[in-house]
Amino acid sequence: MHQNLYYQNWSKNLIRQIYCTLNSDIYPQEKITEILGLIGEAYQVDNVVLLKIESSSCLIYQTWGINSQNWLKNFIDQQWFPSVKCSQENKIYQFCQNDTLEKEYGNVSYYQEIKYQSQSQCCVLRFPICLSKKFFGYLILETRQSERIFNEEETDNLEIITNQIAIAIREIQLQEKINEIELENKKMKYSSDNKSDYFSHVSHELRTPLAGILGLSKMLKQEIYGPLNEKQKQYVNGIRVSGDHLLALVNDFLDLSKIEANKEELFLETVAVEDICLATISIVQPKADEQNIELILQLSEQVDFCTVDQRKIKQILINLLSNAIKFTEKGSVILEVQKIETYLSFSVIDTGIGIKEEDQQKLFQPFQQIYSSLSRKHKGTGLGLALSRKLAQLHQGNITLTSEYGKGSCFTLKLPFQKQR
Repeated sequence: MHQNLYYQNWSKNLIRQIYCTLNSDIYPQEKITEILGLIGEAYQVDNVVLLKIESSSCLIYQTWGINSQNWLKNFIDQQWFPSVKCSQENKIYQFCQNDTLEKEYGNVSYYQEIKYQSQSQCCVLRFPICLSKKFFGYLILETRQSERIFNEEETDNLEIITNQIAIAIREIQLQEKINEIELENKKMKYSSDNKSDYFSHVSHELRTPLAGILGLSKMLKQEIYGPLNEKQKQYVNGIRVSGDHLLALVNDFLDLSKIEANKEELFLETVAVEDICLATISIVQPKADEQNIELILQLSEQVDFCTVDQRKIKQILINLLSNAIKFTEKGSVILEVQKIETYLSFSVIDTGIGIKEEDQQKLFQPFQQIYSSLSRKHKGTGLGLALSRKLAQLHQGNITLTSEYGKGSCFTLKLPFQKQR
């Protein structure tokens, strides 16, 4: 009775020490080292080993008390690992060793006291470890006391401790995963920063000669230095159009790379919605007149001011209106602005060719263009809509699309409405 009470207090004290170790601020790897030490000292064994089993290989995860590397090598490389592994993984087994494996004493839960042979050199106790119901490996206790028998109370206690070790191992794995993610994020950030700097440099290097090409082609087109024949005018106009297309591509690509590298900033200001719309329409009006497309502004009476980055919102609307005009052969393009609940809605509605359902998601991917007779006629960078959506998302908004093939499309820019102070 007295001995049983002593053992219960000893057992509670050991588990309390292990709980304190698990809840301490030391590194998880150090926690396991301390726990193995507590086990070895409490159970007065010679060696405590954590084995990690991967496929058919056995790895030493953590050890305590091993003074002889030869013993460990023999344990892993010779008969002990195959013998330990051969029995059911989810069972607790106790073994007796002489020069070779003598006996396997089955599941310790059904332990019966068995006399060891006098020449026995050690006793080994094996506990399986599982993480999230997946087999991980074993906790091994080894003692050179040939008469040592682990009773049922000891094995029950050790089974509880093994579960605590599993928690510590899981904590290590999670921390390793977090470290890997953090390292990957640092690499990605470094790559994004380098990419942004690289594109800024390339953009500058491209813009300078492009400005010269466009300036010279403009002077040639205006015949400042003498008249041109019709063929020369055609070539000069081709240089001008190609230069404008290349410059638009460089600008869009740079803006998109800045956003992806988190280097694009918003310069918010309170402006009249009508002023933004009129300024945008004035830029695309010549192209609409050239194609005989009616350009209409419908502004709700509820809409007055908004707080946005004016340049970026104009950039979005110009892109949406330009696309609508480009892909509308006849009819009209409407810019409709209204307040819907907590959002400002800018809808660009056209009577153009419309977009097939399977093609609609492609539009917001960089360098994706829909194959059609009009797309072949009008060149584009394939970046405009992707960039526009990114700029909208910078404002905590979005761009959505509804379209019916052959009947027209409606691109809607939704921006969160901010009440003016």
